[in-house]
Amino acid sequence: MTYNPTTVANYFIDKHSKTGNLTPMKIIKLTYIAYGWYLALTDKKERLLDESPIAWDFGPVFPSLYYSIKQYKKEKITEKIPNALKDEKITSEDEKFLDKIWEVYGRFDGIYLSALTHNDGTPWRKVYRKDSNAVISDDDIFEHYKTKLKPI
Repeated sequence: MTYNPTTVANYFIDKHSKTGNLTPMKIIKLTYIAYGWYLALTDKKERLLDESPIAWDFGPVFPSLYYSIKQYKKEKITEKIPNALKDEKITSEDEKFLDKIWEVYGRFDGIYLSALTHNDGTPWRKVYRKDSNAVISDDDIFEHYKTKLKPI
């Protein structure tokens, strides 16, 4: 099942806002990392999100999610983001997957997670050109998470 990026972000906020120091950057990067692992673990047969990530100056971003939380700037987000697009419920199987993403990456701050997405050889690095707003392809994301990182 595919979700709006805000739905996945709200899952992290709902479960971890009290202890997870969830800044906009951390939420955006966790959502992107979850997207990448989902492609890799389903052998690109399924997408977690209904939106493609874009290569912006500060890394991979889902624009709808960014615009939903940009008003927080660097402040912690403690309440769910309003999601007027659709009312989605994450399946129990996908909840387990997102819990695993949190288990592995939740202890890191947004700056560290951002650095992970900017390393040489990352999908963002392959397509980023200043002010280009290039779509990061699922093929590049799949290859990166399938072959470059240790499985979760």
